[in-house]
Amino acid sequence: MKGALKSLLWICNIIFYLLLVATWIAIPDEVTLNISFTIFNLSFSALMIIWDRQRFALIYKSQKFKGFSDTLISAFLIFCILGLINYWVFKHPSFIDLSKNNNNSLTDQTVQILKSLDQPITLKVFSNKQQMVPIKALLEMYRYAKSDTSIEFIDVELRPDLVKKHEVLSAPTLLVQYNERSVKIVPKSELNITNALLRVSRVKDPVLYFTTGHGEADIYDKSDAGLMSFSKLLQGHLFDVQSKNLATLDTITDKAQAIVIWGAQSDFHDHEIKLLENYLNSGGQLVVALDPNFSKDPVPKLRAFLKSQGIIINNDLVIDSIHHYSGSQGTIPLIKKFGEDHLIVSQFKGPIFFPLASSVELNHKLLQEKKYKGKSLIHTTPFPASWAEKSVKEIVSSKVTFHEDRDTKGPIPLMATLESDQSRLLVIGNARFVLNGYNTFGQNFLLALNSLSWVTYQDRLISFNLPSIKDEPVFISSPQLGVIFYFSVIFLPLSLFGASVFFYRRRLVL
Repeated sequence: MKGALKSLLWICNIIFYLLLVATWIAIPDEVTLNISFTIFNLSFSALMIIWDRQRFALIYKSQKFKGFSDTLISAFLIFCILGLINYWVFKHPSFIDLSKNNNNSLTDQTVQILKSLDQPITLKVFSNKQQMVPIKALLEMYRYAKSDTSIEFIDVELRPDLVKKHEVLSAPTLLVQYNERSVKIVPKSELNITNALLRVSRVKDPVLYFTTGHGEADIYDKSDAGLMSFSKLLQGHLFDVQSKNLATLDTITDKAQAIVIWGAQSDFHDHEIKLLENYLNSGGQLVVALDPNFSKDPVPKLRAFLKSQGIIINNDLVIDSIHHYSGSQGTIPLIKKFGEDHLIVSQFKGPIFFPLASSVELNHKLLQEKKYKGKSLIHTTPFPASWAEKSVKEIVSSKVTFHEDRDTKGPIPLMATLESDQSRLLVIGNARFVLNGYNTFGQNFLLALNSLSWVTYQDRLISFNLPSIKDEPVFISSPQLGVIFYFSVIFLPLSLFGASVFFYRRRLVL
């Protein structure tokens, strides 16, 4: 009876080891549970050896145990070799994406950015268990592209100490660490994570000077006529946004990555125009967005300066009778197609709209003399559907009609860029499209963000089409889960163990 009990306990001990392997494989995140179960099994084995030491001594001294120990050592060595191979593969992952649209791969932009980072990346995810699965799938793509990427998942419910230490305010939160710099973000998409990597890999963020003193839209204004929403968007995408009055400056320092003139209502002084000219000639970047004014031209000197550079913002009104915002009678062009081969709009989807826009022209002869590259972007529909209305009287009376001798036939460009070896200049015939009052029109803001990213040579930040992990859930019922668990964790290991005992005893008989 005592011998049978010992045999039963030995069998139970072996079953516990099989279950231990299953728990380490099935729930590796439950480290406390797995370590406790491991210690329990080892302690159980030690107690069984002490209790059954006489039989264990006979077995230990037998020839069969010697053969068994040799086999066990060989198996252990093979296991170590396989473990080393598995570790090497884990550290140097590779995969082939066979999905229809490469849904499980990172974009080329992200891959290039990862290749440019020479230090290891650490990604720490603070979330609950339900949120971890989709985040883990996305972060694994980064580890495939950069093998020294470390990913750690922290359950906010089990580790409140780490939540407090890293000042995590909400779940899920991703802590991105690179080269002793870190940033916390909400891991919504690949673009969000890649932008965070760019931010921590920089020594400093690009500085944008938004001019003041001429009735421009205010980056700190929260009203519908302000630029607070756009300013926050820029700050969230790695820009250092500041307001500057050029009249108070003797020179524009190299600190400014770009000067932004957004919706000026009064003209610039000669001193300010000279500052802008010197800034461009020394390799600076400039963005100008102006609205039409039908009573008079409020910024003739600024327009003249831009004209001297080879780009013209006309003080007219663009009409598009086919594609326009509902109820605007063509005065608010709606742009749906973006076929231009330019980084700002090459992958842009739209649609966008410009509330009361002016036409933008390029002086190609002057650009050729200056050896500038010019590009007109975002056009209205072809004539006779669209034109640039020049008559102030017709505009004020809201009875606009095309006149061959005065107006300009469509398609009308609403945006243009200039580029030299050192500097970039971007001009938009509208400044209202990113005011706070339009903050629900995300594509408008995305276009402006793309524009400033291009001007400041931050082309990698321009939004891209994101890979998505298709949400096609597989629903498994409770009985099916039971079958999977008992078959994989209990039945299959016991079957293999029983088969090994059968063949072992058969070998003894033979």
